[in-house]
Amino acid sequence: MSPELLSRIWQRLDSEPPLFFADEVGRHFGDGLAGLIELGLLSETAPSSCVPCWDCGRGFVSRVEFLLHRRTGTRRPYINCPECGVKEVSPDRLKRWMVDAAGCLAAISEAAGIRGPASEVVAGCLWRVGRAVWGQRLREVYFARYVHEGNRTGVVEGLATHPKAILLVTTNESAARWDSTTPNLVLALEGIVGIADGRPTFDTSFIESRLAELDVPTARRPTRRRADRAAKIEALVAALVDHLRATRDHAFATRDQTGSPELLPRPSQQDLARLAGMSKSDVSRCLADESARELRLYWDIALDLNQIMDWRGRPRTKKR
Repeated sequence: MSPELLSRIWQRLDSEPPLFFADEVGRHFGDGLAGLIELGLLSETAPSSCVPCWDCGRGFVSRVEFLLHRRTGTRRPYINCPECGVKEVSPDRLKRWMVDAAGCLAAISEAAGIRGPASEVVAGCLWRVGRAVWGQRLREVYFARYVHEGNRTGVVEGLATHPKAILLVTTNESAARWDSTTPNLVLALEGIVGIADGRPTFDTSFIESRLAELDVPTARRPTRRRADRAAKIEALVAALVDHLRATRDHAFATRDQTGSPELLPRPSQQDLARLAGMSKSDVSRCLADESARELRLYWDIALDLNQIMDWRGRPRTKKR
């Protein structure tokens, strides 16, 4: 199972509701869907009451109506498109899958050695996951999703009495948004959770390295840390730019040859680390760094074939 599948899970978990529709599931997960369901990360939920018309190409979305079929006597789903008229809809097109927050936390806890049970602190967006021994100390672990201006105050207040707890969030982009909002160490699942042999894995060593950094007295911290981080971010941007150029060229070449452009897989964080001559932990830190907006932009573009084909290269003003 590729890391991209998990990235899509974490990205959707940071939205509300965290749903995947039938066309997305087929496009994004393919044969990996069964494995995600088995792990408890996805679960099928109530079918959709609206679907887009798949023939007219205008993006028209129609409410589904169940009408009596004359020959069979059963009620079947139909839509009424202004361009294409009344059309019967396959029930498979109505299927939806929910990213199961409780299932995700259970899978993560098992992989990370977190002892629960998990409990909701702020409905739908903050959980106390449990405790884990990391860095030779017992640590409290929290998880937050879909944090926005409307609920951020409540989430911060829920963490206020636990300033040394570790806060897990969904993506590197989400981690960067926390900045100095909380004294907690904020880490993204996107950089520390993987899949091996069909089971979730958890990069405990990365967390312990971050905790070790925090234990170093401020006066002893290297003065060049920020400069070193900036240099690593620049090296990763350069590696991703090379990948985007190669992917764009491949997409146009395959379109010319077969009529359908193909997307080269985005390099994993481990691949980027190898290309840039650094560790996977370095890559995760850089992606979570508030200043790495360009890096995160290219990281997201690498998953989107349309954006890659429209990409015109790195602006000159971005060079340092």
